[in-house]
This record gives sequence, C-alpha cells and structure tokens, in this order.
Amino acid sequence: MNVLLVEPDKLLGEVAKNALEAAGCVVAWKRTAQTALDALDHKLPDVIVVELQLGLHNGVELLYEIRSYTEWQHIPFIVHTMNARVLDDRLSSALEQLGVVAVLYKPRTTVAQLIRAVKQIKVLK
Repeated sequence: MNVLLVEPDKLLGEVAKNALEAAGCVVAWKRTAQTALDALDHKLPDVIVVELQLGLHNGVELLYEIRSYTEWQHIPFIVHTMNARVLDDRLSSALEQLGVVAVLYKPRTTVAQLIRAVKQIKVLK
C-alpha cells in the first residue's frame, strides 16, 4: 500500500510515517501542500492521508486541487487532523463529496486506528 502522508508537524509526521511503514506501507511524507502536489506528479499513491492545517495552505483547498486533475480523481483521502472543525456538519459534508473515506481527529485517534483506516482502503479497492 503506497501512502502519501501530508503532515506539516515534524514529530507527528515521523510517528505516523514510522508506524505506517512498520505496518507494511510505503510512505512518502510531505510537509506542505506544494510538495504533496509535486509528489503526485512522480508516483500515484493508493491513499492520501492529509492534515487540514497546512500552514499557508488549507488542506481542503489541497483536496479540491487534487480532485481538479482527472488522473488523481480516484485516489481516496483520509483526513487526519487537529482541526476541530471536522466535527462541523458543513465541513464534514464537503469532505465526503471530495472522496474522504475517513476523518480521524488526532487527539482522539491512535496510530493503530490510522493504520486500520489505511488498511481498510485496500479492502475497498
């Protein structure tokens, strides 16, 4: 399972990357929206795990950008975020329309739950 992890926080990114790799995934970890888009030009992942708070960029904008390219429209997203707005019905509905298959709120989510969500993508394919 090839995973594109978009996580700006160094510690959280390292923990998620190491855990996913230990679970057998191949992980490309990017810390910005632009480097994530650049990575998509080189290799298509099976799933994109994205934080919504990306510094200068909004993660939802990144998801819309990815969906604007025909060749990237099939890639499922998992939102793994500290942004409490994911609990908001309007944002939740927008994320669902973008193809988000799981929304994980970091303070309540374990690394094991993240791995399970990623592995679930394989089952869905």
